[in-house]
Amino acid sequence: MSVLTEKDRPIVQLLLNTDTCPRCILRFCCVGSQTVYRQPYKDLMKDFEDFVKNNQEKEDKVCFDVVDPPCKRIKLEDTEEGPGDVNHNGTVQQIPSVNDENTAVDNSTAKVCNVCLGILQELCEADFVKKVCQKVTTADYQFTSFVFSVSLPPQLSVRERAAWLLVKQNMGKLGLSLAKDDIVQLKEAYKWIIHPQLSEELGVPADGKSLFEVSVVFAHPETEEECRFLATACPDCFKPTKNKQSVFTRMAVIKALEKIKEEDFLKHFPCPPSSPENLCVALDIQCNNGAVFVAGK
Repeated sequence: MSVLTEKDRPIVQLLLNTDTCPRCILRFCCVGSQTVYRQPYKDLMKDFEDFVKNNQEKEDKVCFDVVDPPCKRIKLEDTEEGPGDVNHNGTVQQIPSVNDENTAVDNSTAKVCNVCLGILQELCEADFVKKVCQKVTTADYQFTSFVFSVSLPPQLSVRERAAWLLVKQNMGKLGLSLAKDDIVQLKEAYKWIIHPQLSEELGVPADGKSLFEVSVVFAHPETEEECRFLATACPDCFKPTKNKQSVFTRMAVIKALEKIKEEDFLKHFPCPPSSPENLCVALDIQCNNGAVFVAGK
């Protein structure tokens, strides 16, 4: 994969092992090319597997080329710990390596991503786009452009923080670093993928200044309790308001994540986060055509 470099290899290996989808891996590798995210899921997964496999073959060649002394990799194979994750007790758990024969390359059989909860998997593919466009068509609005907005579950920020801490820890062991702000935002990547598909299906361009808005609200009931530990750790970040059904708004969660210490976060949340059983669901798909005010005499 030409957009990736050698420094990205440990990130790819680590996140593939923890059920992170290829598009989220691109985000953590700070890939800013929109067209790469639009590639088919199956192709991206195969590219990542080949990327990791090529490195494995190089390592094997180095080991077999060295005759005297014996290869360190063989000597340490049974005793050296591989990349691990920090559980609730702060201990390191073994993360299995990528197995090319067992790794799913089809998004219909792949596990739900442990970071985006399926937002960058099935929920940005053609079937979901058609579902959104069907809603727009039946609303019977007249429009020449559209602006697309998306609301994501707040626990996605918690899961992304856990994945970043895992990557940060392992990169640190290699003398490398990954700044949190360098990761491509999930919402940004989602729009890169879905905008061209919506434009093609609706026959009009996406325009940030358009008065016609298409909005989607996602939720993930299976993991909605994952933010609650933040209310105990940072109670001043979560204050009830009349207009909000829950105190766990996206902004409140982000504020708490900025405030909580890394060691406290790791005591309460698994790192890496586990892969859930189900994808996010689209709670609501709405269309809204803003009023046009015409000045008169």
